[in-house]
Amino acid sequence: MEEIKINEFEFDLINEFFTELERQGPGSPKETIRALSFIGNLSSKTKIADLGCGTGIQTIVLAQNTEASITALDLYAGSIDKLNLTAEKLGLQNRVKGIVGSMDNLLFQNEEFDLIWSEGLLPI
Repeated sequence: MEEIKINEFEFDLINEFFTELERQGPGSPKETIRALSFIGNLSSKTKIADLGCGTGIQTIVLAQNTEASITALDLYAGSIDKLNLTAEKLGLQNRVKGIVGSMDNLLFQNEEFDLIWSEGLLPI
């Protein structure tokens, strides 16, 4: 099957639509917490990367249920702006940092993170 790619205009349009939704993918805060319950030894020294975070619904749940520092990455700047605004409103801006970037060109160092999280991301 031939791989189909979307062009920049369609990508922006899709992201603008999904940014307005409460959640951009399947799941729920309850399911995020359930998945998190299988991971032990998280502390204030833990560093989490949330890849393909969208507007960060699960990122915020992670922050509210751990003491970890979280770097959340998404391709769409509008999603990251919304995540960072939410983190600031909830007083989590010291532990949650949203950045614009692509999963196929990560700028992180080897072993920089203790946990890689990716929940409900849309592969394109």
